[in-house]
Amino acid sequence: MLRKLMLCCVTMCFGVAHANISLSPYYLELSDITGRTGQVRFTNTSSSTKTYDIGLVNFKQEPDGTYTPINEPQAGNPFADSYLEWAPHQATLGPGQSQVVRVRRRGMAVAPDGEYVSHMLIRELPDSVDMYGTYADDARGLTINLRPLYGVSIPVMIIRGRLWADARLGNVKAYIRDGQPMASVTVSRTGTRSFFGTLVVKDGRRELGRLANFRIFMTTPQRVLEIPLTAMPGRDATVTLIDESTDETMETKRF
Repeated sequence: MLRKLMLCCVTMCFGVAHANISLSPYYLELSDITGRTGQVRFTNTSSSTKTYDIGLVNFKQEPDGTYTPINEPQAGNPFADSYLEWAPHQATLGPGQSQVVRVRRRGMAVAPDGEYVSHMLIRELPDSVDMYGTYADDARGLTINLRPLYGVSIPVMIIRGRLWADARLGNVKAYIRDGQPMASVTVSRTGTRSFFGTLVVKDGRRELGRLANFRIFMTTPQRVLEIPLTAMPGRDATVTLIDESTDETMETKRF
């Protein structure tokens, strides 16, 4: 007897590139200073035509940088989705084709000051090949073919009012993992908006590793960040925290 079965495995990558999709910029910020409109561009990097759903979702950032879906805003971190309009909501792209998604902030006359955050999720939809897979119901039992579907997301932030952010270095350590020298750095955030920074590990004047463009959102008091290194830190090794918004060196700490 022949039967038909579909099993789709959805993989969410909360970054700017993954398998069948590339996406830029790293984040979108709307304010009275930077402008109330913006755009996101994504490209179908696969070898076949894909249809994508474009929507807004809400997450809580965990200390390790992963995201947990949430339905209710966290204290001090209201959602941006109710104040945003975007178009299109769906797009079909051939291999190598790109789509620009235009985003506009609605009026916020009675909204309190603060940083409003949601994530734009661009998610690949299943096609007819994904929907059905044929297998033979023989003595070997059920045969299942998994075909992954991909999604990428970036934060979309509304900055309202005069906000500030500060961050400081906590625990710093170096270790070997699977033969790879690594640094673990704890960064604590304070203020009324998320912190956007870079970490640089040096041994004297020699740079051993760098983690650029990380963000600590208002849902997260601190993050533990890992940095791959070219060598284990020596006696003169330091880690430096840089504020990417101001290009200011916040703090330098020895290992």
